[in-house]
Amino acid sequence: MSALDDKPFPKAPLIAAFLLVGSSLLVVGGTRLGLMSAPAMTREARVAEVARTGDLRFYDLPDGAVRVVAEGEADRMIPVASGGFVRGVLRSLVRDRRARGMGSEQPFRVTQWSDGTVTIQDMATGRVLNLNAFGPTNRLDFVNLIAPVGQAANAGTAA
Repeated sequence: MSALDDKPFPKAPLIAAFLLVGSSLLVVGGTRLGLMSAPAMTREARVAEVARTGDLRFYDLPDGAVRVVAEGEADRMIPVASGGFVRGVLRSLVRDRRARGMGSEQPFRVTQWSDGTVTIQDMATGRVLNLNAFGPTNRLDFVNLIAPVGQAANAGTAA
């Protein structure tokens, strides 16, 4: 037997832990049951304006490349060896569509906001992803898809 076996566990930390867990459960339970009012959840109003937007459709090609079609623009290509982030985001959005039994009729809307935020919205499901969360390089992959042909965005764009 060790010396620790002879000493009882200190009661103060144990009581404190039970009180913390118990009070958390009471507050959450009381709020969910309507016995307590939840703190006001305010959502910041979007003050940014749309700087650039584009409704895009993506088509897989037999060689593994992806064709990007925007109405009124020349088609763009994402070669097989690049565009991994774009492919990953699209795979996630398309998987969501398929799970809901939706097809590919609706486009995806990529929007660059005046504050530098870039979002992609699935027009079929309404799901919106903030692409800034994935870093400036990945964000620029989508900005370049909505930039006029020959005018790719640069890394100095507001993040």
